[in-house]
Amino acid sequence: MSLLMSQPKTEIPSNAVAVAFFDPPAVRPGEGAVYRVSLNALEESVVWPEKLNAPPELGFRAGGHGQMMLFNGTNFLPHTAFNYHLRAPRVGRFTVPEFTVTVDGKPVTVPAAEFSVVDSPPASMAPAQGLVLEVPETNLYAGQAIKVRVLLGPSASGQLQTLMQVQLNGEGVLVDQAAGRQQVGPVRRGAGVVAAYIYETVLTPLQTGKLTVFAQGFSAGSRYFGPMPGAGRPRPVPVNLLQFTLLDSEPVELQVRPLPRQGELPGFTGAIGSFSLEPPRLMADPLQAGETVKLSVTVRGESNVGRLAAPPPPQVPDWQVFAATPEVSPPPSPFGVPGRQPPLAQGSATFVYTLIPLTTAARATPPIPFSYFDPKRAVYVDLTIPAVPVSVLPGEKGGDLRVLGQADRRSEESEKEPGLSGLAPGPGLAAATLAPVQRRPWFLLVQLAPAAAFFGLWAWDRRRRFLEQHPEVVLRRGARRALRRQRRALQRAARAGDARRFGEAAVAAMQAACAPHYPADPRALVGTDVLPLLRGVAQTSSLPYRGFPIRSFDQAGTACRLEVGDTAGWKPALRSLGSPVPALGCEISGLGPGELSIRDGTVAFEQLKQCCAGATKEQAVITQEPASAALRRGEREERREEFAEGAAEVARRFFVLTDAARFRPGGADAKELLALQPELEKVLEVMESRL
Repeated sequence: MSLLMSQPKTEIPSNAVAVAFFDPPAVRPGEGAVYRVSLNALEESVVWPEKLNAPPELGFRAGGHGQMMLFNGTNFLPHTAFNYHLRAPRVGRFTVPEFTVTVDGKPVTVPAAEFSVVDSPPASMAPAQGLVLEVPETNLYAGQAIKVRVLLGPSASGQLQTLMQVQLNGEGVLVDQAAGRQQVGPVRRGAGVVAAYIYETVLTPLQTGKLTVFAQGFSAGSRYFGPMPGAGRPRPVPVNLLQFTLLDSEPVELQVRPLPRQGELPGFTGAIGSFSLEPPRLMADPLQAGETVKLSVTVRGESNVGRLAAPPPPQVPDWQVFAATPEVSPPPSPFGVPGRQPPLAQGSATFVYTLIPLTTAARATPPIPFSYFDPKRAVYVDLTIPAVPVSVLPGEKGGDLRVLGQADRRSEESEKEPGLSGLAPGPGLAAATLAPVQRRPWFLLVQLAPAAAFFGLWAWDRRRRFLEQHPEVVLRRGARRALRRQRRALQRAARAGDARRFGEAAVAAMQAACAPHYPADPRALVGTDVLPLLRGVAQTSSLPYRGFPIRSFDQAGTACRLEVGDTAGWKPALRSLGSPVPALGCEISGLGPGELSIRDGTVAFEQLKQCCAGATKEQAVITQEPASAALRRGEREERREEFAEGAAEVARRFFVLTDAARFRPGGADAKELLALQPELEKVLEVMESRL
């Protein structure tokens, strides 16, 4: 805690200030320059525009951008910089107008900057300083590690500067930060050799295709106090406390190809480059069965061998081989102090395998498959670790130790992680859209499907319970289907002129329509069962009331009508009325044999009492209406009576002729039934309306 408390604090200015300028401010036509913008704010708090409002003929190209913390003696201050590269096309003056950026939600104005292109710039105006990214080769394979260098030469005044926070930027590349190394050494510039700051690291492309990478870093003068290599005796480099400046390099384009699948050898673990194998060393010989022994294997190569994956252990019956553990020892420092500098790229790696002999029949260690890919020849090279002769003596405990190897192989097979299969030989189904499933319109309907299914089950169960309590609904539905089926059959028979089938279908239709009223099986019904129902159905099927009018009038032009539930009991009594009935407006209730109670009205109803004496329902109502309406109603009632009688006669003839044709073949001619089809259709329509 005391160590944390002793660290300087980070001071974030409340008002950010932006500085913009061209480096250098004047150049010749065709020379390049750098447009630099710096702010005293954190980079993550700056909202930078995607495109600057700069003259298009300058060809602005975005360069590096980064942040570092400056120490002012007491606190750390943030420093963020943005670089843009341009090239002057012609002589003239160019201006980048001021623009506004957002820092911590507050607007900050970046001042305008002027740039001049002249034929003869001042001699004191040095060109912009930049970095040089050296890549030994640009045609690479995916996964091939290469050593790259970032160079910073001396300034125009000859002062040597150092770099801080060096990084390589680019999509699809991996930089090994642990392999980085920095030094000051001689580099060739033109015809001479100068001292330069050198940063070396290892770069590995991960994607295929064209990749672009560039380097960037902050320079702040020289902070190096070691000897200066070069001609003459070593001399110290003076310290120059310059302001930090973000430098970057020109982009380098890499062409990356995938590794070929054809010709891949066993034991390939991703090693790409040129490698050699030293003879393996066995730590002990002879051995006892069941005793562990170490096998050391050293691999040397040009690339970063320290990142090399060890070959997988083989599965053999006489040996139990465990996975190797790497042992990497850093090479001596170029400055003569071991461990002072991290290694750039290990030139060798040692893998130590642990082996256990399971039987005395083992005469040599098992060979370990290993291979690598040579990018220069574009082939896979076999570098299998050879077997080492060994003598195995019987163990002290004895027994068959091969069971251990079998158990180990079973455990490895069970712990093997599933992997992706290869590409399909042909294209699959085409996708109409790349939108996820949850954003498609039909996804909401799929979510509502369980609720709809639950509602459907509830409705089905509710309907099932209703039909269970009302079986007559099922009977009427079945009778309606049977009636329609027989009607279609009789229509076909009528078109074909088949009188026998026509009569049988008509009788079956009437039986099916009357069966739910008993209930009974339709085939068990005979004419005497169908005719009574047919008369009642014909009389009451289309009536809005149940009753028969009293066709007697008074002097006021009105008539009285008696309504009861069943016409069979009081119809004869109405026909026996001989005297007119006066206009009435009362209600008679409490019907019984010989007595009526009057709720409203004081007129004596002796004759109506006699009419209602035979009624069997609980209520009779006397109403008055105009005489014309009574006449029309009476006419309709007469027509219904006539239709009922006719329907009963039609049904009787069908039953008689059908039974006669069935029981007395040749005794009756059923062809006359075909002429009754129109009347039969009307009767069946009325019967179907009551189901």
